[in-house]
Amino acid sequence: MEPALFQPFPMRPGRRAQVWRHQPAFRRPRHFHAEPEINLVLRGWARLGVGASERTLRPGELVFFHPGQDHVLLDGAPDLELFVLALDPALAERVVDPGRPPSAWSASLSPAELESLSEALRGVSDVASAEAAESVIAAVFELAAARMVGGGAAARRALEELLVAPHASLTELAARVRKHPSDLSRDFHRQYRVPLVELRARIRLMRFIEQVDAGDDLLRASFEAGFGSYSQCHRVFRRSLGCSPSAYFGGKRAQLDHVVCPGAPSSDLPVRRPSPTACTSRSPSP
Repeated sequence: MEPALFQPFPMRPGRRAQVWRHQPAFRRPRHFHAEPEINLVLRGWARLGVGASERTLRPGELVFFHPGQDHVLLDGAPDLELFVLALDPALAERVVDPGRPPSAWSASLSPAELESLSEALRGVSDVASAEAAESVIAAVFELAAARMVGGGAAARRALEELLVAPHASLTELAARVRKHPSDLSRDFHRQYRVPLVELRARIRLMRFIEQVDAGDDLLRASFEAGFGSYSQCHRVFRRSLGCSPSAYFGGKRAQLDHVVCPGAPSSDLPVRRPSPTACTSRSPSP
């Protein structure tokens, strides 16, 4: 499995919610971001990867990706129609009940629900009002959250804790949810397809970037984000982005944010899983 690249979800200026219709020529590499995301298949099929797991979605099926969960489109039908939706984290907190974050792997819509959502999503691009577009997208998230409440309560609570306090250790998290650390680690990986310690590192990295953007220097930001030292932050940063924090904030960021892997996946040929360095940089697109 190729490493995951940190890439913020491409929101249009002034928008807190966004929906993109999948275009094969602008496929992204395996990546993660702070914005919760939904993938919904309207036609054809899509094989998606999260961590080491894979799932093939058929029409009417959707998946929910949490902040920090890596994901990638591995393959798809020639007639694939896939919509990708995301919310700004602040808006997501109001739309999705923080006490019941989606934990199931996927959900299915009824034919009537799919027809209604298909019409609404296809028309979002023609909506001039940001508030109206947000309403349509938020409705999909509310529907997904209502359908995806399965899974273990301990792993779900651990995710809630991580999003609020990424500095917490595995031992501390286990104590808060009343599980043995090894049991929590195993349950978390099974439920979210990403190791708990890896997701925690990604959440810390995203928090670090937020702190620097807010005006903190690199050292202070690393501690505010929950890293034990700047050297630890530096290691995680290089592993996720392939460059140092100073290079990233010095200009590399714009290039990495827009890395895409051109080429439509084919049901007849195996899909090469490109590394970030093998991809190209283009403007934000689905």
